[in-house]
Amino acid sequence: MNGYWKPALVVLGLLSLSYAFTTIETEIFQLQNEISTKYGPDMNFYKFLKLPKLQNSSTKEITKNLRKLSKKYHPDKNPKYRKLYERLNLATQILSNSSNRKIYDYYLQNGFPNYDFHKGGFYFSRMKPKTWFLLAFIWIVVNIGQYIISIIQYRSQRSRIENFISQCKQQDDTNGLGVKQLTFKQHEKDEGKSLVVRFSDVYVVEPDGSETLISPDTLDKPSVKNCLFWRIPASVWNMTFGKSVGSAGKEEIITDSKKYDGNQSKKGNKVKKGSAKKGQKKMELPNGKVIYSRK
Repeated sequence: MNGYWKPALVVLGLLSLSYAFTTIETEIFQLQNEISTKYGPDMNFYKFLKLPKLQNSSTKEITKNLRKLSKKYHPDKNPKYRKLYERLNLATQILSNSSNRKIYDYYLQNGFPNYDFHKGGFYFSRMKPKTWFLLAFIWIVVNIGQYIISIIQYRSQRSRIENFISQCKQQDDTNGLGVKQLTFKQHEKDEGKSLVVRFSDVYVVEPDGSETLISPDTLDKPSVKNCLFWRIPASVWNMTFGKSVGSAGKEEIITDSKKYDGNQSKKGNKVKKGSAKKGQKKMELPNGKVIYSRK
């Protein structure tokens, strides 16, 4: 059993080393954390050393710059600058080494890790996507999947109908020039359905005697409007704003029809009033007709 534990411990050790930061990386992170905490988040080694060319400075210029700063901040001349001089010296050592400088420039461009003593030192914080982003992503994936499935189903149904039509035409001995009666059965006990091949077109005979054309063109083509992406917002619109807009349109039609009926009734009344002349007597017959006496 002990023989199995040793290789496992070696693998775990290698994995821990692969995820751990190197010594130079830890020194860079620690110094960057100190100067950014003291001088602000925008502070970096180039600004801290007060290099005129900043990141464009050469190795010689960086080393020469430390000599210039030593005249003012060397602890032998002023002990209160001891900590500051240590930081200046460490930053110069890191930037004067080409490989270490590449490491620093990489993290300066892509971001430095955070520091937490309880988490064991430096660590990178993972970005947690927001809830709305996850919901939007799931919504898009579901609709894309639904649309792809509808395309696959459409092609499958179309291919099945085309194969069925081809089989029916093979049974047509008129070569598409006449009418052929066929019976389609799915199994022996099936009563079967009557088919008609008429001039290369295949029809199914309905129970009432009518004929329905069998064609792949009768299938509904896949559309975005059939997906949830379109149907749910459309149904919400119809239940809310669309309903109010539709009712307003109906009210306008009703009011217009009422106005039209009112105008027609007024015209009819005018005609009736004008039909009776002065001096004539109005008489209503038993059958409902109205007559007027002569003068």
